[in-house]
Amino acid sequence: MLKQMLFDNPLLVRHVRSNLRPPRAGYLTAVVVLLGSLLMFAGYKANGLDSPGFFCFFFGVQALALHLAGTSQVASSISAANDSGILDFHRIAPLSPTATTLGFMFGGAVREYLVALVLLPFTLVCALLSDVGIFGFLTSTIVLISTTLLFHSLAITAGLVARKGKTRNVNSTLGVLVVGAGACTGLTTAGIPIPGMLTVGPAFMEAVNAVAPRGAVPATFFGIQFPIFLQSLFYQLPLMLFLIVAATRRMRSATAMFFSKSTAVAFLITIATLSLGGVIGHPKLAVEWLVPILAYLEFIIAALMILSITPTQGQYQGGARRAKRIGMGRPPLWQDDSSNRAAVFVMATLALATVQIIQTLVPALNIDAHFWRVAGTAAGVIAYFGFATQYFSLKHQNHGMLALMMFLFLFWLLPIFIAILLGAIMQLEDFASQVASISPLYGIGSGSWVAFIFAASMAAIFFGLLIKQERLVWEALVFREIAKEDELADGARDNPFM
Repeated sequence: MLKQMLFDNPLLVRHVRSNLRPPRAGYLTAVVVLLGSLLMFAGYKANGLDSPGFFCFFFGVQALALHLAGTSQVASSISAANDSGILDFHRIAPLSPTATTLGFMFGGAVREYLVALVLLPFTLVCALLSDVGIFGFLTSTIVLISTTLLFHSLAITAGLVARKGKTRNVNSTLGVLVVGAGACTGLTTAGIPIPGMLTVGPAFMEAVNAVAPRGAVPATFFGIQFPIFLQSLFYQLPLMLFLIVAATRRMRSATAMFFSKSTAVAFLITIATLSLGGVIGHPKLAVEWLVPILAYLEFIIAALMILSITPTQGQYQGGARRAKRIGMGRPPLWQDDSSNRAAVFVMATLALATVQIIQTLVPALNIDAHFWRVAGTAAGVIAYFGFATQYFSLKHQNHGMLALMMFLFLFWLLPIFIAILLGAIMQLEDFASQVASISPLYGIGSGSWVAFIFAASMAAIFFGLLIKQERLVWEALVFREIAKEDELADGARDNPFM
């Protein structure tokens, strides 16, 4: 199975033959070996190979090649295939969707893999000659590989999300995300594991025995002080698998959802679990920043999951038609082309469950009504965003996303702008704060009654509108089926041969 997906993968073979032709691959290998050898010789003459500086340099070049250049190449390859229409050919080819995904993941950055592989002996020698040692080399290299796979799977997913002809900004966006995540490495010692643990930075710092800043606390996972490289794998491997699942589903069909509803809920639960794992048991745990940060994080991830599982009007009608054909009263709520109501309800409930878990595991935090309103506001916003997304997609066949964007502008961005004007010009700070609370961008963190009541009210309103719209779609479908049966019956009566 693995041999068929990798070594006998025609897509991977094509990338290798295209990017590693004998003259080009030979020149690249020779240049890398020559420069590495010269640098090693200079370090030997300067008696500096016993310091971790040379290991840091070679390891850093590997990371740059794989994470920045490699991620960009993978995104470019999948975007080019998507823009040119070749991706549609791969979908109808006998190659499995998993093999297609792995072909782009490993084939798009094959030159960067070659550079990292050629530099690997130099990195190993520098590790053995310095205090890093063989253990530090192995742990950092393992995390380097897992981080590379995570970033490359993210690149494939981003390339599949982008519409045809609009993929130019994918590379720059991914570059900003990779660099931004690397800059958050230091936050892991402050009880904020994501996104620092999604990079190779913490494991690299552990391998070189870097001196921690004053007041820093070693990162833990649910209060247990595992080695940093293991904690990095705890965070990276599940997310990588979820991204590969999403890319494989879209490789199978251009109209498929990135996630099933159950997978989307599992993804949000995984993010919440990993986030709690980094903060529970941390000595610097403070409820003032913990609950709002987790609320915003779950709100952002839930919004992305909602967008990835919400069917369009045509997809919903197709699912309802199939349910009607087999005699069901309604489409199953956990079906891909069914309403997102059930999944949204579970995601919203998870925001409240997270606070309850924190209060249970760390009762000393004394979570009061204010922080419960923060969680309740996040739950309400998740609920009404999900219901509104499904409602507008069923209400408007071609302009559902545009209607949703207009709604978000009116209730997410405009209140912030009005609040700034009220506070800066009219000096009405209290009233400006209440107006800004309408927007979840400010309202979730404020935990005010205005934010909580508004979010709950909007959730109830859009839930009612969604139920009504689903009923209208179902009734229209039943009416068309009845009209079609009557037409066929009339035709049979008028036909003397039937």
